[in-house]
Amino acid sequence: MSNRTLTLMMGFVAFLILVVGVILIVVVASGGGDDNGGTTQADSSSGSAKTKTTASSSSASGICAGNTLYVPGNDPNSLLDPIQVVDVGTSEYVVEIFGGLVTLGLDLKVQPDIAKRWDVAQDGTTYTFHLRDDVVFHNGKRVTARDFKYSLERAADPTNASPTVKAYLGDVVGIRDRFDGKAASVSGVKDVDDRTLQLTLIDPSDFFLAELTYPVAFVVDKDQVEKDPRNWTRKPNGTGPFKLAEFSPTEKIRLVKNDRYHLGAPKLDEIDFQLSGGSIVTQYQNNELHVGFVPGVDLEAVKSGSSPVSKDYHPQPNMATLYINLNPKKPPFDDPKVRQAFAMSIDRENINTVLLYGTQRVATSFLPPEMPGHSDNVTGYSYDPDRAKQLIKESKYATNMPRVVLNYGGSAGNDPQLLQAIQKGWQDILGVQVDLQAIDTTAFLREQRKGNFQMLSDGWSADYPDPEDFLGKLFASDSTLNYTGYKNDDVDALLQQARRETDRTTRFTLYNQAEKKILDDAVVIPTFWPVDHLLVKPCVKNFPTVSMTVPKYRYVEIKP
Repeated sequence: MSNRTLTLMMGFVAFLILVVGVILIVVVASGGGDDNGGTTQADSSSGSAKTKTTASSSSASGICAGNTLYVPGNDPNSLLDPIQVVDVGTSEYVVEIFGGLVTLGLDLKVQPDIAKRWDVAQDGTTYTFHLRDDVVFHNGKRVTARDFKYSLERAADPTNASPTVKAYLGDVVGIRDRFDGKAASVSGVKDVDDRTLQLTLIDPSDFFLAELTYPVAFVVDKDQVEKDPRNWTRKPNGTGPFKLAEFSPTEKIRLVKNDRYHLGAPKLDEIDFQLSGGSIVTQYQNNELHVGFVPGVDLEAVKSGSSPVSKDYHPQPNMATLYINLNPKKPPFDDPKVRQAFAMSIDRENINTVLLYGTQRVATSFLPPEMPGHSDNVTGYSYDPDRAKQLIKESKYATNMPRVVLNYGGSAGNDPQLLQAIQKGWQDILGVQVDLQAIDTTAFLREQRKGNFQMLSDGWSADYPDPEDFLGKLFASDSTLNYTGYKNDDVDALLQQARRETDRTTRFTLYNQAEKKILDDAVVIPTFWPVDHLLVKPCVKNFPTVSMTVPKYRYVEIKP
């Protein structure tokens, strides 16, 4: 993701179409489900997909007169099932429909959700959550600790094949054993009574509460799931601020407000996520959307205040990193000198200035600047073409370079300009021809999980604001999200020490040391820290510009 694997990102999907002036970064988390069962019409009252509807008037007063928010959206890459969520696009909907014990506020701090408070034992391994007594599912049924126990047991059940449960809940005693088929239940989860849930950890954890904000820990309705295991996600019975009213694949997702939401009913009546593509800029200009994007060629004018839409501008830096993943188990990247040479042959500054109109931030490290624990003193390889040429000559592939393929998610025959610019640098500096190969989303995620690639255009968006979510999840050799099988004993030792460290300052120092070693190994080449250059209609009030996916739409108002 986001986690958001998740999120977790899939490279540069619809990243830049500079000719027509559209900038849209879609950040997709690593991993993903292959089941397309969730991408069907959500409104079970109709047997046919509903046609796309947008605001009925082309004037700004038209979309501002009602109480429905129209925003661009993405088709989910997995079921709308919390235990299957692996990408940012899907999680944007799931965090609004479902909820868990705790949540992230707009300040990205952990806040109570269904749990009103919690106690932590002196040894730091036992968490006792006391649930609110006014929380109900969307159908009115009251939520109890038994529902959470069922939901966590379901996540760990190997027959459900959750791609994230071990990575995000593996600290809970018994989760890994249950998932690996070594136990029939999760011993570290106990429903003490209707309002009390107890979770026991293997070791104390400074970031455990933050991990519980990830969808895999959300509560689901046992009755609904077991009554219709295959189709329940078409209209899920969640606890979140919004209910799923309609899902027409490639057209729209429509959410309606939950009047009984325990943290306060949303101010909006509906959110319409438009999935049909087309020019978001044009739709915004035609008053079909409340939220749009600034074309790269217009950004300078917008930022300077000389554009008619300057007042609509909301820059949103993302707690995310775009990068090139090099598989150290595949030739020629089993040679560290080749990896280092490739890293030194990307002129990010020039690409950002010339191709991207300066819209993005050059990534000098893996942890983005918004991430707690980020250090400016930790950097990767900078652009150094002379040293890169020398390293290639010194490598074991100097005279027998194999074919090199860079995979990315997208449409075949439509190589993104950004990757073409990087490709040209490798050709000009190293004399290595890298073939760009587009594969569809499902195949991309499948090959990523299998580690079958040589190089991958990839990315990661924060699931929760902690360095463990970037470094531990992607580079620890025992992580299920370490798709290349990268292993460095020193890195593992530092990451393990950091996981058990409860002093935050010390822990962040350990992550800095691990990150430096990872960058030195050049198994990953950070390229950019993305920024969304949003336009928001003036009638939309309290629209949060948050650097990661959190439940946010309940705060939004439309005032004509």
